Amino acid sequence: MDFTKGKRRQYERLMKEKPGFAHSRISEEEERQLHRQAQDAEQKNRKRDHKTNREG
Repeated sequence: MDFTKGKRRQYERLMKEKPGFAHSRISEEEERQLHRQAQDAEQKNRKRDHKTNREG
């Protein structure tokens, strides 16, 4: 049951929802891209850590 009208109704519905709930799912392509970015970042960190271990 909504108690407001117009623009405020959307805000009221938002406040009734559970926190952290994702309204939309990302596409498979976006998920793959995020996974690739995470892998690239991990590889860069490994290379950097390897260099510092050799020098130190």
